[in-house]
Amino acid sequence: MSNTYVTIIDNTGRNILGVLANETTDTIDILNPVMITVQPQNGQFQVQLIPLFLAEFIASDEKTLRNFTYRYSKTNVAVGINFNVDTRITTQYDKIIENANTAKPAAISAPASDAKPEVIKLFED
Repeated sequence: MSNTYVTIIDNTGRNILGVLANETTDTIDILNPVMITVQPQNGQFQVQLIPLFLAEFIASDEKTLRNFTYRYSKTNVAVGINFNVDTRITTQYDKIIENANTAKPAAISAPASDAKPEVIKLFED
């Protein structure tokens, strides 16, 4: 099954990309949304995709994926229509989501009262 990618511009002006999870006349649900950032670099544009919520913060075990869905009210966003996102961008998006779902969750434990706070490692080396 292929993904149906959707783009919106939210009420703060962020460009959001994700997979269409559900849509009604009033809302649009986006699975694993990322913010698209574009910066000029040496006469070119550098494009980065930044997850709106880090999957490493979502409880997971070996059997479940760390997917998340955000629901947007259509009265507060502009929904992209009549175009397809370039495959270079969707391929980068798919890799980000795949990596998030294959990485091990960060271990979090309560520190001893006199111990220094534990550093939570979000990504494996």
